[in-house]
Amino acid sequence: MPIDAVSAATETTNVSRARLSENFDTFLTLLTAQLANQDPLNPVDSAAFTQQLVQYSQVEQQIETNEQLKSLLDQAAVSNGAAAVAYIGRNAVLDTDIARLSGGAATWSYDISGAQGDARIVVQDASGRAVYSTAAPAQSGAQTFTWDGKDSAGRALPDGAYRLVVSAEDGDGDAVAPAYSVLETITGIDFSGGSPNLVTTSGARPFNSIRTIRN
Repeated sequence: MPIDAVSAATETTNVSRARLSENFDTFLTLLTAQLANQDPLNPVDSAAFTQQLVQYSQVEQQIETNEQLKSLLDQAAVSNGAAAVAYIGRNAVLDTDIARLSGGAATWSYDISGAQGDARIVVQDASGRAVYSTAAPAQSGAQTFTWDGKDSAGRALPDGAYRLVVSAEDGDGDAVAPAYSVLETITGIDFSGGSPNLVTTSGARPFNSIRTIRN
């Protein structure tokens, strides 16, 4: 459960309880004044008071239930954080088109099943600028592309995160949406956001980007 959701639930519960307390105090003040000034020949219907008291009781019970739920959410957040730490040091196949160039190599997997002809493969730097491009036959199933870190002019580029963009078309000339993945080692867990994120050599990743975990 995201940490920001737990905080929001806590704030909502606190505000609700404060409002209920204020409204109940006002109700008791009005009730006391009404009873003190009622017409003895036409007394106020006690059933109406009883009904209002029951409604306040039901609201209070609901707030108490919300507080207990918030406690469970807190425990779940702590448990999720502890479970996330267990991923550190594991190799994971992640759904992403970004890989890190290191030691003159960056490797991606991509799938353009259904494409025909040739596919255009482009590598972009962190600013989105195309630094390398090539063509490859369109094949079905997972394909691996390894880049040597050199731009189209043969110049070696610095290590860092680079994005792969594969363009291909099917037999009708419609664009095929590629599926990308990268094998990376999880080096840490980032708890600074609303929910924990994986940290790898090429950046932070959401947990739902994990496709498989490998030893």
